[in-house]
Amino acid sequence: RPLKFDHDQETASPGYYSVTLPGISAEAEFTATTRVGLHRYTYEADTAPRLVIDIGSALGRGESSDCEVHIDHDARELTGSVRTFGSFSGRYGGLQVFFAAHCLKPWESCTTWSDGAIEDNGSSASGDDTLIGLTFAASETPQPVDIAIAISHVSVDNARENLRSELTDRTFEVVRAEAASRWESALSVARVDGGTDDDRTIFYTALYRSMMMPTTFSDVNGQYRGFDKQIHQADGFTYYTDMSLWDTFRTTHPLYTLLLPQRHRDMLVSLVEMAKQGGNLPRWPSGCGYTNSMFGAPTEVAVAEAWLKGIREFDVETAWKVMRNAALNPAPKDSAWSG
Repeated sequence: RPLKFDHDQETASPGYYSVTLPGISAEAEFTATTRVGLHRYTYEADTAPRLVIDIGSALGRGESSDCEVHIDHDARELTGSVRTFGSFSGRYGGLQVFFAAHCLKPWESCTTWSDGAIEDNGSSASGDDTLIGLTFAASETPQPVDIAIAISHVSVDNARENLRSELTDRTFEVVRAEAASRWESALSVARVDGGTDDDRTIFYTALYRSMMMPTTFSDVNGQYRGFDKQIHQADGFTYYTDMSLWDTFRTTHPLYTLLLPQRHRDMLVSLVEMAKQGGNLPRWPSGCGYTNSMFGAPTEVAVAEAWLKGIREFDVETAWKVMRNAALNPAPKDSAWSG
């Protein structure tokens, strides 16, 4: 059932969010590295903490299927995968998400629900509707339950590697401080003078939001799932996806050319790789596929504009050939991308 909360009991800043949940007498806190999310749930004294994890949870009107989870009770580890069908990823058959989660304290019992079947302290579960319930021992003092969750779109092993590499043995507090420091560094690329406090708050809030996408899609070892649904290696660049180019080619990508030229170069390399693996530059790349959302040629504008501003360390020749072909020829029959 939904948990009630009050916006007056929320705290949010770059790299951190918390909210009080009075219905279960707990506080939820979240921070993150690039590929790992850290959850902390602090329960009142003399309360036996219980968490229910919905493997197939999906945002908005999205759906998920093919849930699979494996439970290592001794290692306090949950691993598995799920295929999610969002408003965009559903257009190309769904996006496979692999995960590896580690709980910092042992649980007392574990229950799984899989398409109506219930099992206590089992080692695996699968189905389109799969949940895990973890129950922890009560304590005489308020106790936090910390869970680290890493994802990958390549494999469970890569998710594990992302977790080991980015988290190591750092605590929630350390990761939160590092996240804040990284955001402070990122936002410091622009310095403004004058205006009111409200003006500067609006400016840096907008700058913060402009940096929340595109999404880092390659794992720490450089592997990523391409538009041909095969595994590729990103050498010398970070592979990005989730670019709302219909919206962002006008102002956001030009901003990147000025403030984040190296990151924008990686975005251009990623777009050209999508064309090599999928057949054409995407208008609105999401995950590992074409969404064919909107119309026109926003990606061509973003590529040309960046080139004119001196960002040229990408496969310009391939980009030009693909752009020219799309302008002069129709899309092939049954193509994954629209012309």
